[in-house]
Amino acid sequence: MKKAISILGPTHCGKTELAIEINKNFPSKIISVDSVQIYKGANIGSSKPEQEILDKTHHALINILELEDDFSVKDFLNEISYELNGCMEDLMFVGGTMMYFHSLFNGISKLPEKNIKLRKKIEDEANITGWKSMHERLKKIDPIAAEMIKDTDSQRILRALEVNLLSKITFSKLKSFKEKSVIDDYQKFSFAIVPRCKKTFKNQLKERFTKMLELGLIEETKTIMECGGEKRIKVLETVGYKQVVNFIKDKISHEEMIELATNATYQLAKRQITWLKKFNLDRTFFSDEDDKVMKILSIIKN
Repeated sequence: MKKAISILGPTHCGKTELAIEINKNFPSKIISVDSVQIYKGANIGSSKPEQEILDKTHHALINILELEDDFSVKDFLNEISYELNGCMEDLMFVGGTMMYFHSLFNGISKLPEKNIKLRKKIEDEANITGWKSMHERLKKIDPIAAEMIKDTDSQRILRALEVNLLSKITFSKLKSFKEKSVIDDYQKFSFAIVPRCKKTFKNQLKERFTKMLELGLIEETKTIMECGGEKRIKVLETVGYKQVVNFIKDKISHEEMIELATNATYQLAKRQITWLKKFNLDRTFFSDEDDKVMKILSIIKN
């Protein structure tokens, strides 16, 4: 049976480096599980592996989308299915986008595909009446879904209304019907990497963001903003880029940008670590722990 190995954990814990070292001793197809590295041009802010590394060790699902493209969990699974088609190699999934990992391990609900025309109609109505009004509408159609969604969460209200209007079964009921995992036929191993000391980790995050600025993060962000024009670029709403955008727009100082980006990244890491509790992990390692490669190899090779 082919094997699917997952290396997951919070940002800046050495997941990529670990995966590459494992791959030297256990050759496999490396697939990125990162919702920002998937975009072309989002290099420094996403801590994307350097091109020299990507040229030497191919990572699937990096640099496959234009900046203005949308990408959902369903799209992620579709890309994985495409990568697995005819693939005879073992797999190694590496990243920190936990919602993607959750769908990879457990499958996702059988929801209808997005309907652009219907979405625009709902958004146009929301622009007139407001999203709280649309939430009230959802309450009448699907009260269970409405109870689980905040009246300020426009994206989830939109999706719930869309699904309810497209389906004979309510959104809340459809969510309970799961498709099987795309790696269901693989022998699965999952390993998490986490920081040992919170204070040290936060200092490291600050140092990393400062290094990103030295590498040209502000210039990269300006380029992404120019490429987007009037279009919404989701990358610019992610941790790091968001704070740089506010600096560029003179909303915050340089010092505030560093502090806010560090705090936001630290909070993101805490959420990623909380996600790990939902997964059936074979082993969790501290990022500074010795012999991680040998310990992982001893598990997956036996």
